[in-house]
Amino acid sequence: MSIIKEIYDVTKDLAGNKVALNKIKRALLTEVKLNNKFLEDISNKETRLSDERLIKILANLEIVELRAAITCGIPFEMITLKKVTKEMMEGLDPLRALDNELEQILEKIYIKIAYLKKDYNSEHINLYIRVRNIFNYNVLLMRMLV
Repeated sequence: MSIIKEIYDVTKDLAGNKVALNKIKRALLTEVKLNNKFLEDISNKETRLSDERLIKILANLEIVELRAAITCGIPFEMITLKKVTKEMMEGLDPLRALDNELEQILEKIYIKIAYLKKDYNSEHINLYIRVRNIFNYNVLLMRMLV
């Protein structure tokens, strides 16, 4: 096999991988943007939403793409090399996310949403604080993917 054919094959594979990674990133970003639309009501700290409204917001949050990204073992460093910085967290409630990578943020938000969808009625949970926390992580994730 000629060296030109080998270079062509490798380049073709890399281009295919780049297209696939862009599709994954776009799917994640679309899901995050959709979730952000549902979470808009809670973005205003002045307005305290009822538990009924918080439960409806929570029920609408999507986690299909988040789950797929976490379980498929995709190379997150090829999607983005960004780590959470103080600038990224500007305007958000305090989070324990400084220096976290994409995989860590995806995992955190997925676990928070999945858990709360199942146990939102627990008397030990402050639903407003939990949903507000999800909102903050969602905004942070969006900032990492853009």
